[in-house]
Amino acid sequence: MDPLHQDRLRVVRWPWIVTLLVIFGIGVALTVANGWQAHAKEFLNLLVRWLHIIYGIAWIGASFYFIFLENALERHNVRPELSGNIWTIHGGGVYYLEKYKTAPPKLPPYLHWFKWDAYLTWVTGFLLLVIVYYSDPRTNLLPPGSSLAGWLAVFIAVGSLVGAWLVYVGLSRTPLLHRPALFLWVGGVLVAGVAWALSQIYSGRGAFMQVGAMLGTIMAANVFFVIIPSQKALVRAAQKGEALDPAFVSWVQLRSRHNNYLTLPVLFTMIAHHFPFTYTHGANWLILVLLFAAGVAVRHFINVTEQQHHTTLKTGGAMPYLLVVAAVLALGVFYLTAPKGSKAALSGEPVTFEEVRAIINTHCHVCHATHPTQPGFASAPAGVMFDTPQEIVAQAERIKQVAVDSEYMPLGNITHMTQEERSRLGAWVSQGAKGPVK
Repeated sequence: MDPLHQDRLRVVRWPWIVTLLVIFGIGVALTVANGWQAHAKEFLNLLVRWLHIIYGIAWIGASFYFIFLENALERHNVRPELSGNIWTIHGGGVYYLEKYKTAPPKLPPYLHWFKWDAYLTWVTGFLLLVIVYYSDPRTNLLPPGSSLAGWLAVFIAVGSLVGAWLVYVGLSRTPLLHRPALFLWVGGVLVAGVAWALSQIYSGRGAFMQVGAMLGTIMAANVFFVIIPSQKALVRAAQKGEALDPAFVSWVQLRSRHNNYLTLPVLFTMIAHHFPFTYTHGANWLILVLLFAAGVAVRHFINVTEQQHHTTLKTGGAMPYLLVVAAVLALGVFYLTAPKGSKAALSGEPVTFEEVRAIINTHCHVCHATHPTQPGFASAPAGVMFDTPQEIVAQAERIKQVAVDSEYMPLGNITHMTQEERSRLGAWVSQGAKGPVK
């Protein structure tokens, strides 16, 4: 088979694709017949998120591995057609790899391509945005009380994905591309500006995910529009016996290295929704930028250490101050996101469990119950339920964290919890989170 067409997904033939579509159709029919829409959405969220993580690990893992190879190549005393070679050991075996400056004189019969992991990471990520944010923008994408129409919020979000790629392409066509430090600073300022702007439109969680999706789109589009086409051009040139300009190969490698530096910031946005204290802060855009900067610093430390491996094996990592910079940035975020004491707690006003339970029943129990009554929820989020006094008391600190410190819950404040009610919950926890009087 032509190396240009050696595609791993070609093993999935049309009969199997049709079979998968039939199974999906059965699921849709069962959902409609039994009124399982909320359950189906939650189950689809699970499957798509699982696939997103699987393909994301494969893609980012490959990126880390090939950047490591590029960084750690032995470039001395190698044949003229080679960029370098490397010996590695893994899984009980010793491997020897060579990298050609362009392509070998004769292509091998089998050539392994790395592209579908990137494509499917983006596709599953976009589907997650649709499932969690775009299908119901009032709940997660927009802040409570926003007057922006839901369709317009989604239009802006999707448009920002396209806009991010176009701006990146524009920057990459300027001399900045060959001045990495300046390219980083300009790109960083643009990301900070976008993060601030989106935080004025969307909820903190929505803004975080949207910025991460924009960076992920740049990465995937880099693979689709730049890296894979250039690799195909290299293969075609080798098949025709033509030489490919090494400068062109270096240009492509720069775009691949950009992807490598974006990985840690994008990974942070993938997990950020688990930590409301980051995106519910008043300056959430700044929190995002600081953690992005920490991730880029760590990634650069790893890259430089790999590039200078002969020295670092003897003296330690290169540019270790980058780890200190990352640690200081993380400490700054830790300080900025620390909880502040509530006025009710400081005043010492007693709060009874009965008052707390009334607040919980009104604002939280519609979702956090064995059988939620809030539309769109088939089960209690994160398995947290407030059916009994014991369950409420056991979750006291968590209640304070999400409803008082970060004010993240209720989602989108759909039940309209007041600041006074939040203060009363905070005071109850500060006073020992006592259960009902027996």
